[in-house]
Amino acid sequence: MSTETPGTRIVWPGRSDAPALPLASELRQVAPARTATRSRLVLGDHGPALAALAPELEGRVDLVYVDPPFDTGRTRRDPAGAPVYQDRWRPGQWLDALERLLLQVRELLGPTGSLVLHCDHRRSHHAAVLCDELFGRGARGSDPGAAGFRNEIVWCYALGGSSPRYYPRKHDSLLWYSRGRTWTFDPPRMPARSRRMAGRDKKVPDWWDLPSLNNMASERTGYPTQKPLALLERLVLAHSRPGELVLDPCCGSGTTVVAAARTGRAFVGIDRLPRAVETTRRRLQEEGAGFVELAADLR
Repeated sequence: MSTETPGTRIVWPGRSDAPALPLASELRQVAPARTATRSRLVLGDHGPALAALAPELEGRVDLVYVDPPFDTGRTRRDPAGAPVYQDRWRPGQWLDALERLLLQVRELLGPTGSLVLHCDHRRSHHAAVLCDELFGRGARGSDPGAAGFRNEIVWCYALGGSSPRYYPRKHDSLLWYSRGRTWTFDPPRMPARSRRMAGRDKKVPDWWDLPSLNNMASERTGYPTQKPLALLERLVLAHSRPGELVLDPCCGSGTTVVAAARTGRAFVGIDRLPRAVETTRRRLQEEGAGFVELAADLR
């Protein structure tokens, strides 16, 4: 499925016209599934892992949620101060990695599938231009059903620090793109506040006031950058149907795949860090979810 070539192309140091995509790896099963399932949990780099899964997944994924490193320039640590991963990138490297990932997941999405890319103020503007290029600019006056950009969802939260030099940074951006000209959307609802609609509900707007996880939250795993289940359950319910397939290629603490399991979706979660996969495995086992555990043997 092709997308319209946009009028704007983002350029960064070292970008080529034909980015090198990762070679496929061999996937080996490391733990048997307790039930027959399409769900997968993969330990390995997402590039080779997705290449290995492509024959099975191409055109069959209904929702991709991507929560990549945010290019903070810092070492991400757990609550005890132990390092978990480095979020430091050379000039152009972050966009190179994101482009390769987006090209892969674009081919895995089904005709009505959606991408939700999670970013913050550091990179959301760059990511949006790149997604426009790769997926399309979306609705325009002459073609309201065009593939591509659908919404920027602003996730508002209260936790985090403040600075005397600028406004407190208290939101992330969720960039929603559709693969084709039709898409799955079951909008979340909220009570209406106007007198005219008293006692009725309405669609949730494009800003979501959902709490982030505090240090005492019962669902907190200790994995850095963990997102709340309320956020991912809302996304999964809105952009996929029961029995469909949800992919998170940077699954981290596993919130996306847990949300998918809880709501009756199949899932594929991938992460290169053993600690991330261990955390995700434990959470899925606590949910009683069936899944096949795989490891990617890199060439």
